[in-house]
Amino acid sequence: MDFVAVVSRSDFPSGNGSDGPVGDYYGLQRLIDRHPEWSAQIIELNTGGIEVDWSVGGFRLRNEGGQWFDLDSVRTAIFVPICLEPEETVLRSSTPGTRWPRFEIEQWRPISALFEARLDAMSGARRCINPPAATRATNNKLVQFERLRAAGFELPETRVMAGFPRQGLLADQARLVSKNVSEGGWRSPTEFSPARVVERDEPAEPSEPSEPAEPAEPAEPWPTIWQTPIVSPQELRVYVMGDDVIGVALDRDPDVLDVRSVNDGQPSASIVDIPIEWAHMLLSMTRCLGLDYAVIDAIPADGTLHVLEVNANGVWWFLPPDVGSVLEARFHLWLERIISRP
Repeated sequence: MDFVAVVSRSDFPSGNGSDGPVGDYYGLQRLIDRHPEWSAQIIELNTGGIEVDWSVGGFRLRNEGGQWFDLDSVRTAIFVPICLEPEETVLRSSTPGTRWPRFEIEQWRPISALFEARLDAMSGARRCINPPAATRATNNKLVQFERLRAAGFELPETRVMAGFPRQGLLADQARLVSKNVSEGGWRSPTEFSPARVVERDEPAEPSEPSEPAEPAEPAEPWPTIWQTPIVSPQELRVYVMGDDVIGVALDRDPDVLDVRSVNDGQPSASIVDIPIEWAHMLLSMTRCLGLDYAVIDAIPADGTLHVLEVNANGVWWFLPPDVGSVLEARFHLWLERIISRP
């Protein structure tokens, strides 16, 4: 097997839910279709389409109705689920109408964990791009920050607690950025929780004159990431593909925290050159986290590049088509070089 891609189910919702499902978010089927000489499969997690056959020393699997292949025969794999929450990374979902759906999923969890462990163990001529262990550690923002700080990288001052910090680190700030600690931001199937700027004494929404004033909402009782806002007219989204470092500049309104919340979710963006010292730093961060592929969110301000976070599974679907098509072509070219190596 030349190539196996491990991805999220294609009907997973994108963005705030208004953009529809993620589909083939890296265009991997287009890549495979261009290479009929390859033996390749796409494994979608949390679907009903995977079958497995394990015995000591062997691990076979297949898309339902497709050809069986031995995991030990895979030369190149890539692990890029768009969501790493536990329920989204099981190899197979429960069967519709089954009497014991939770029990069925519990039987798939150890198989899924073994699958990830076998991908982590690939080495030498066989390799997994973004092994599951490195991907999961990176997408835990707190583990990522601890590893990068230990390696000597400067990162924004960050605090995690429930409610606006009133003492200690960041307590002197009048406004802070509030982010989810978890990778996922879905509060319910229809309600997404984005990052936002919170004032120290943020008032409640103003009431209509005829209505009684409503008290301010209490602080969320769950842990929240707090950081100091960085003001800049531009944000960088940097794509690291092996040794290739590609910068994308996004226009940024100082009053808008998430650039994807304007212009119907498609911010103004262009591919730009970035200073060589910044490229080296971002490449070093990627290697420090054990990744081959990363998408790094950063803000240039006062001559410094402030790295907000490293994503092991970043995408480009929200960028303008002319930018997204260039990134997809570069991504596919990089994979082609790896897969087609002698």
